[in-house]
Amino acid sequence: MTNHGRSGDIQIEAPLARHPDVQRAVEDRSYIVFFGGALFSALGGGFLLAIALSLLLAGRIDWPQNSLGLTQAHGWAQLQGWAGLFVAGMSIRLLPRFAGRKPIAAPINIAVFVLLFLGVGGRTIAQALFEGGTAGALILASNTLAALGTAAVAAIIAWTLARGRRKPEAWYAFAWAGAAWWAAWAILLLKSGAEARDTGFVPVRLDDAIAWAIMLGAIANFIWSVQSRSVPIFFGRKQPRLRVLMAPCILLNAGAAAVLLSSSLDAGTDTTRLYGAGLAISGAALLWLAPVAGATWGRASRLRPRARAAARYVLAANIAGLAAGLLLLWMGVATVASGDLEYAYLRDAARHAIGLGLITSLIFGMARLVAPVFALERAESRGPDWIDIAAFWAIVAAIILRTAAALLADATEIGPRMDSAAASGIFAWLAIALFAVSVARAIRREPAMRELLVAPARGNPGD
Repeated sequence: MTNHGRSGDIQIEAPLARHPDVQRAVEDRSYIVFFGGALFSALGGGFLLAIALSLLLAGRIDWPQNSLGLTQAHGWAQLQGWAGLFVAGMSIRLLPRFAGRKPIAAPINIAVFVLLFLGVGGRTIAQALFEGGTAGALILASNTLAALGTAAVAAIIAWTLARGRRKPEAWYAFAWAGAAWWAAWAILLLKSGAEARDTGFVPVRLDDAIAWAIMLGAIANFIWSVQSRSVPIFFGRKQPRLRVLMAPCILLNAGAAAVLLSSSLDAGTDTTRLYGAGLAISGAALLWLAPVAGATWGRASRLRPRARAAARYVLAANIAGLAAGLLLLWMGVATVASGDLEYAYLRDAARHAIGLGLITSLIFGMARLVAPVFALERAESRGPDWIDIAAFWAIVAAIILRTAAALLADATEIGPRMDSAAASGIFAWLAIALFAVSVARAIRREPAMRELLVAPARGNPGD
């Protein structure tokens, strides 16, 4: 007999509820706004600027503003826009569910999104198109809005975790650390905005340290929180215990804090060694976390064929995380030993192995595996279509080309290297455009797929 539920029940699987006395659960869709903002930041900002910056450095094009402003505009459109908006949206959507709490109200989510989106959009425009005091004033205003948004994300996550009904697990440690870093990010946004007020750019040393701290702290902690909660199960393993992941969690965050601290000290050998030690410690944490909290081999046997194809992104992301960990450890140890800020090519390779590899590939994979908008598509028995396949190989090509461009710094001229970086940007832009198509397709097809699921029950009410 078909189960229509008891009177007054809230059906978790809303599409199948058809009894007139059943209260149907309504899925909050506000997280999709974060998806849209992240995709807009990537397609209209970060990755386009990556291509333009590479071609500018290769001498292929001219740009009205200096390369430093364009570099910072590109970097923060990627980190604050593409990664930050996506991580904020999915954290606000998933962590309450992990903690056994009610979802955050949609008006709150939308307000947070507006602050974050206006913040990153304003800074990107300021540094890509303006210079001097005009750019500085826009950066300060934009960073103030973004600071309010990041503080709100930190408060929401902290409130959710503090009132969680479930027994603390390993993912809690990363989620708490992530909330702390988002609170710190708000302060850093105000500081960097004040520093850029007169010149139109953030001092290079400070901007570099903040970028590493946010990448390894605010973004990576939520990556490992969600991964440790779900990915091992996808691959037929048990969820790792807190005692197994506490040490790499401490290392990851201690390393990020050391890098950030180095930017506030006077430049010198000891400060440089602190910077290198921080990156080395975080690299060691990535080497630990990728195979334990994520997955670097195996088959996602617990998933259906369509979802199993999405798990390839997870494998690629964690393999890239291993590579980034090795690069950071290598570079960090060498920096500590020499006391000099050399090995810029290793830092550049590691930064893009994390940004394109660990972060972007994981966004593609985990969105398909955990985002509600893909839930019905995940249930399909067919394998990946051409859009899925093309997006996967495009992002793999982007990772390889960009990492190789960095590692070959001493072996090739800047022109060919930057051409390779531009090609990487084109492949990455294409991959994200295809991902955007898959998101739009999932949204468009969802009503029809719900009807397909409901039709058998509706046609056989007496079964």
